[in-house]
Amino acid sequence: MPEISLPPFHMTTRTKMVLEINNDLAADIERYRAFYKRAYGADVSDADLVREMARRFIEADREFQAVKHGFTARSTGRRRSAPAVPAAMEASTT
Repeated sequence: MPEISLPPFHMTTRTKMVLEINNDLAADIERYRAFYKRAYGADVSDADLVREMARRFIEADREFQAVKHGFTARSTGRRRSAPAVPAAMEASTT
């Protein structure tokens, strides 16, 4: 069985949410969905996969969890700097 960060989640209730994503992210989500199927033998929708990834991301954010539960966040600045845009990409967008 492949190593995968998400445990099985294909047996949960659903809530509908509509969002737009770029093509690269859509392709990565499709690849991860295939990876999940290989790992667990369960076919999940893109929506279910994104929902579970977002849920786990939010659960893992300790600063957000503190604020959510009424505590003051420990940090006041950005935790990570914005990713640098490679010079080749920067030149192609201008």
